[in-house]
Amino acid sequence: MTEHPHTHLGGRTPVDPASVPSRTLRFDPMSGTWPMVTLNVLWVVGLTTALWLVADAATSGMTAQVLVYMAASGALLLGITGAPLRYFLLQQRAESARRETLLSIEAARRDFESRLARAMDMADDEASALHAAMQAMGTMVDDALVEVLLADSSRAHLAIAASSEGGDGADGGETLRGCGCDVATPRSCPAIRSGHHLTFEASSQFDACPHLRDRDGGCGTLTAVCMPVSVVGAAVGVVHVARPAAEPFDRHDITAFAAVSQQLGSRIGLVRAMSQSQLQASTDPLTGLLNRRSLENEVRLLAQDARPYALILLDLDHFKILNDTHGHDAGDRALRIFARLLQRSVRDHDLVCRYGGEEFIIVLPDRDLTAAAEVFDRIRLELAVACSDGHAPSFTASAGIADTTEAATLSEVISLADNRLLRAKDQGRDRAVVG
Repeated sequence: MTEHPHTHLGGRTPVDPASVPSRTLRFDPMSGTWPMVTLNVLWVVGLTTALWLVADAATSGMTAQVLVYMAASGALLLGITGAPLRYFLLQQRAESARRETLLSIEAARRDFESRLARAMDMADDEASALHAAMQAMGTMVDDALVEVLLADSSRAHLAIAASSEGGDGADGGETLRGCGCDVATPRSCPAIRSGHHLTFEASSQFDACPHLRDRDGGCGTLTAVCMPVSVVGAAVGVVHVARPAAEPFDRHDITAFAAVSQQLGSRIGLVRAMSQSQLQASTDPLTGLLNRRSLENEVRLLAQDARPYALILLDLDHFKILNDTHGHDAGDRALRIFARLLQRSVRDHDLVCRYGGEEFIIVLPDRDLTAAAEVFDRIRLELAVACSDGHAPSFTASAGIADTTEAATLSEVISLADNRLLRAKDQGRDRAVVG
């Protein structure tokens, strides 16, 4: 196939010029010292003799024909004896050109990897990292089908996270629409199982990947490269590149694909670690609900937009007795059950927080006291059902409800709700006090 300059950008190890074989025979002038000296002596003697004979012939009156023969003989002798030197110089010139080509390829590779690393450094989430990877692949093989498949959180299934169809169909060219990889699980992907990249020269060959060989949709015979994407040593996906077998990928393409998959895996790992760290910093470790600081930050945003809200402050009744009677494990189960119930009972954009101990807060943006009271009634009924399955000791909850029509700041609203919670406790628990 015709190689394009932009395909020679890949690789993870520097190219050693000495490792690239020359296409011409090498001539080493030091490999035979005496023959080289002899040839040089003959060259000098032949040239001197030819000049002397021509001069002598001219003085002795020889004919022009004889002079021509003698000059031609000297030139022939000079050409024969000087050929090794010319051959050596030509070889040196060819070797110099070859080394310059390799240095140019190596410089392009380093530039590509530097730009790729810079693009990945600017990706602050997985979507941005995938976008950077696809753009990088497009600079190398814009006529190929490129797919990134990533495993879900259980690592039991693979799904396409990013893809291109290869070409745009312009000027009569065809895309590879419908020719994507259909591998559904990490365990069924040969590249992920092997832990290293696999190259398939043609989908028609008997040792081609089954997911490549069995493709329908008029894809024709394809060549493909599959690069595992690893996060902290564990394969979480694969970069799949394919195009018609008449245009096989060269080693520069393959090493560039490897650079993309390695950088993508590293960035995904970092993004996920940062996301997990941020999640841990903003949530309660036992229940997974927002912690107090996160709630304050979210309510601050509501205040900036001048959005009203209602607040429910809830407390589990007789929680200390539950802990002392059934143990702390039972108490933790009760807290988790209650947290899940609260999340199911509100809208997606409502805020649910474990405020501390057995106290919880629900913030309902754009809702009033009446709506908040209805939410608590629903929670109270569902809690009775949840406790009936025997997974935790039976318990109830009390609540105080307030809203921003009664107070200006979060702390003031919470203070009002807390006073009403105490009144609910005094009135017999398992109830809410509003106003």
